[in-house]
Amino acid sequence: MLTETIAAISTGGTSSGINIIRISGEKALEIVSKIFTNYAKLDHQKIIYGKIINNNTSTMVDEVLVSYFKAPHSFTGEDVCEINCHGGRKVTLEILKLVIDNGARIAEPGEFSKRAFLNGKMDLSKAEAIIDVINAKTSAQAKVAVNQLSGGIYDKVETVRDMLVTLMAEIEVSIDYPEYDYEEITINKLTERLELIKKEIDLLIKTHNDGKYIKNGINLAIVGNTNVGKSSLLNTLLNEEKAIVTDIEGTTRDVIEETLIIGNLVLNVSDTAGIRETDDVVEAIGVNKSLKAIDDTDMIIYLIDLSRGLNARDIELLEKIKGQNKPYIIGLNKVDISREKIEDVKRQLGNHKNIICISSKTGEGIVELKDTIEEIFNISNIDSEESRIIVNERHKDLLEKARNSVIKAKEIAEMGESLDVAAIDIKEATEMIGNITGKNASSDVVNKIFEKFCLGK
Repeated sequence: MLTETIAAISTGGTSSGINIIRISGEKALEIVSKIFTNYAKLDHQKIIYGKIINNNTSTMVDEVLVSYFKAPHSFTGEDVCEINCHGGRKVTLEILKLVIDNGARIAEPGEFSKRAFLNGKMDLSKAEAIIDVINAKTSAQAKVAVNQLSGGIYDKVETVRDMLVTLMAEIEVSIDYPEYDYEEITINKLTERLELIKKEIDLLIKTHNDGKYIKNGINLAIVGNTNVGKSSLLNTLLNEEKAIVTDIEGTTRDVIEETLIIGNLVLNVSDTAGIRETDDVVEAIGVNKSLKAIDDTDMIIYLIDLSRGLNARDIELLEKIKGQNKPYIIGLNKVDISREKIEDVKRQLGNHKNIICISSKTGEGIVELKDTIEEIFNISNIDSEESRIIVNERHKDLLEKARNSVIKAKEIAEMGESLDVAAIDIKEATEMIGNITGKNASSDVVNKIFEKFCLGK
């Protein structure tokens, strides 16, 4: 309930230089006045030095700095006090206990941000951006999340929503008040406006592929025959021994997944089982997973052992990969011991680009491999400060639903149906767009978003 005063540790809660205990609600100042020696000096947007006292034992708990933000000029829109104490875990927990004992309750995960949303201090798209800022692993992820937090997505989405709302209003005037001197919405004008709205939605949806790669990373599978060095390549890329490497064929029997950061790229790398005919039931399952990875991944590194050359299975799989219209790199491994075979293997490969000679053992070609992956996805050149990059799957889903409703309304208008029939789908599109920022979001959607937050945020 919003009437309750809540409190939580907003920093990590571990041993550190400083920890912060946040208190939000109508009793925030009253609670602090019971435990802080200099509470009388507290004023809006000021930070005051003093001591936290346990009045039950009349002992000092810690020397602290306390700040006060008067409603509605705070993060949550309520009265907020923040106690900056020394970062010892015992001291922090003791102060939090005093706050709870004097009238607050422990905040639920994300409850401070949820109150900010409910009090009109942020929209849902900004709330979701908070999670992305916290979880950012690359500068591109951080920039996109910060732009969304500052209202980039909100501004773009609200522009589309305003276009829909204005159109709805004009249709209602034309239907309900034909006697007014108001320019009538004709079928041609309606279809033109709907096409313009669809184009605006399309521009937002189009950014999602880049946004998806920035936020969630790129799924990359290392595929190839047995004993071509897939596990060794994974270990070299990660710079640690994650996968077991032996000379025994079929050592890797399942897909091994690890995360690797290259520049602004987050790579979700899968080391797959060697692809070959086998009577081993367990290995066969791994081979089938490898074949499935070719279909499901965003990018493939197909590894070939130069010392063994190509076989019919390699040619078959490379043709399959080439036909999928997804980026791939052919890695010619073990170049350190088979350099004389490079030109012959390249000739056999024929028309493939991005063929790189590497050695998982010596590291030769690994920098070129990483650079090529970056160049293929070009995320470093994406203007991540462009605020309308869509990174959130929920936003993309809602935009697609809105787009479908706009298309349906346009088709209805073109068939000569009355304006009020087309208005049903326009209203539905408006609601879908409003769900992005929370203007039409159900309580279940709101709760689901904020429960992903950590305590104290």
